[in-house]
Amino acid sequence: MKRTFNKVVAPILLLVALLLSSGITPVIGKTPEISVVDIPSLREIYKDYFEIGTAVSIAGWSAKTFDTHRDLIGHHFSSLTAENEMKPDALQNREGIFTYRDSDRMVKFAVENDMLVRGHTLVWHAQTSDWFFRDKDGKLIYEKDTISEEDRQLVIDRLENHIETVMEHFGDDVYAWDVVNEAVSDDGASTHRLDSPWFRILGDDFMGIAFRKAHEVNPNIKLFYNDYNPEMVYKRGRTLNMLKRLKLEGVPIHGIGIQGHWSVDGTSIREIEDAIRLYADAGLEIHITEMDVGMKGFTEEEQAERYRELFKLFKKYSNAITSVTLWGVSDDASWRSGENPLLFDRNHEPKPAYWALVDTDKPWYENKAEYLGQ
Repeated sequence: MKRTFNKVVAPILLLVALLLSSGITPVIGKTPEISVVDIPSLREIYKDYFEIGTAVSIAGWSAKTFDTHRDLIGHHFSSLTAENEMKPDALQNREGIFTYRDSDRMVKFAVENDMLVRGHTLVWHAQTSDWFFRDKDGKLIYEKDTISEEDRQLVIDRLENHIETVMEHFGDDVYAWDVVNEAVSDDGASTHRLDSPWFRILGDDFMGIAFRKAHEVNPNIKLFYNDYNPEMVYKRGRTLNMLKRLKLEGVPIHGIGIQGHWSVDGTSIREIEDAIRLYADAGLEIHITEMDVGMKGFTEEEQAERYRELFKLFKKYSNAITSVTLWGVSDDASWRSGENPLLFDRNHEPKPAYWALVDTDKPWYENKAEYLGQ
């Protein structure tokens, strides 16, 4: 009997050992039902490093998440961003008529759950009604061959009025604003994107005007420039030089928002780390503002490892990185839903990516097994 046991069991034990040593994830026993408000709180885990936030929307793809999973949001996140409800067309779609119903609802939820609010965004070339850029006769100013000083001043007045009215409405309930969003060109021939109506009418001045007005309205609020891919080499130099120049001119820019729409096989950790160091050395506070990690063509386990590596990097630079926001809560409510990029699945259950963040010094399955007592 003993000999039979050795012949049968020993090879199995050897196979398990080989799987573990090769890095292949072992299968954890049947998982009991897990409550997303009983598992370790991300906001507690990261409270000594940085704010950890999420973005939600009253309408659109993530409405279900906000309406039916408030406990999940309040348990895991210390910061809230409105995906769309604070963008220019949501707040002032018609000149002089401001609408705050949805955004106020989100701010109220954040305050009740002891969450900070990031304002997103005051100035953007997209999701901005074209009345901002029309003259008194209704003609688009940026299509004119020559832009008069009168037209230019009209646009400045509208820009400043929007910033002042919105910031005064939210007051200190919003602790940081993305003042300008996505202004840098993807084309190396130009710093600013040439299709932006703000740039076409006001030139380089529009950023300084916006940041100075925001600081004038509330000097206590942190002001950020937000963009996609400012960590990548092709765009990093132009973004950094623009921000340095503005700071030298006395423009009150406090930090940069790195959106962080990454993939499992995307931008290397080395490239991201180099960018973090460069922006920090320039005296800029860093927020990761719209993070998700697409896993198209990859497994949840590979996605978890990518999340673990990124958050380990963020913790290393937590003296410069003061906020990390996930762009959504669950895969069913993501703008990249087909890539399942978030921490919670379509049933709002924690994925391996969530467990990877519980302790970035351990593989995700060890964190999960410890919680389950296995």
